[in-house]
Amino acid sequence: MAATQGPAPGTDFWAALGVLPDDVDGQAASAQPDTLVAGVPAAEPSAAAEQGVPAAQTVPPAQTVPPAQSVPAAQDPPAGETVTEGAPEPVEAAAEPENAAPPAAREGPETAAPAQDASPGPPAADPAWREAARIADAIRPRMVSIWLDLLTREADGDHAMARRVYHVMSGQHVLGELWLEPHISEVHIRGTRVTVCGARGVYEVPGFPDAATAQRAVAAVKAAQGQMRAKVTEVNDSVVVSRAHDAGVSASSLLASGVLAEEQLTQVEQALERMQAVTVTGPAARIVVRALASLIPAGSRVFQGPLGVLPAGCVAASGPLDADYVVGVRPGPVAEQMAGAGQLGALIANPETQIRAAVRLAVSGRSAAPGKVTAH
Repeated sequence: MAATQGPAPGTDFWAALGVLPDDVDGQAASAQPDTLVAGVPAAEPSAAAEQGVPAAQTVPPAQTVPPAQSVPAAQDPPAGETVTEGAPEPVEAAAEPENAAPPAAREGPETAAPAQDASPGPPAADPAWREAARIADAIRPRMVSIWLDLLTREADGDHAMARRVYHVMSGQHVLGELWLEPHISEVHIRGTRVTVCGARGVYEVPGFPDAATAQRAVAAVKAAQGQMRAKVTEVNDSVVVSRAHDAGVSASSLLASGVLAEEQLTQVEQALERMQAVTVTGPAARIVVRALASLIPAGSRVFQGPLGVLPAGCVAASGPLDADYVVGVRPGPVAEQMAGAGQLGALIANPETQIRAAVRLAVSGRSAAPGKVTAH
């Protein structure tokens, strides 16, 4: 057997392990420390050359890997490279302050939104409406006659039928026709039956064809109370349509019909001028009192009792304590006591208390159809 020889050239054991033996003369102290690349000790150039490794695949012992450069946040680092801990942190987009102006406010004058004051105003009114109002004002006073002319032609010239057609179209039916009669002061509706009350007394007239028509007529009159100068009152199962602000029979008509004597009329007028009390009793007392109310001086404050009337030129008072005169049927003990004590003038029908009065009258006949006024 051949003697043991040293390591074959190019197979240095210690060099291959990257460790130098301690017995090498001074070489361990002066040897340059190995450099680790990716955790593998780098071999010396001589050892690599002896092993037949190409020089291009080795790293020189004196050369170190440069520090890894920082990688942008949006990119992943290349394979095989390590990002060092000392690399700067990625820079994030700075948050805008809370009081920052909106983008529109930071735009230039060319792109800025138009000012609010520059917006156009509301559209102008159509002048055609003024012309329409002028024509309506010209037609309105003739509207009833225009309708009646048209309806008369439709009714073959029958004026009475044309008026009834008009009242049916307005919804007032019988009530509309009766309201055109000046001598009627009240219309009483009970179901389909109709009774009128006025200067010619109390009497029944032909009523409605059915209950539904009567109800529609009452509703139509209620809707037109202001225009008709009417007052609608429901009493139990009856409906009363009366004329508002209407004294009914006048004092002159009572004098002309003989119900009231001229001497009596003069006595009442003088008593009211002196703010004294006048009383009338009887079923028709309300009619006489309403007729005599026209003798109250204009400019007076008048407290209206039940079924009273406000004379022309006078103003309404809220109560007897605020009034110059009281007019009505049984206006209450306070008003009657004040009238009896001479504290206010009065025209009282059927008083409920015994009061002192300058003139006492009694009237015969039925309600709304007075007979004769006499001294009481």
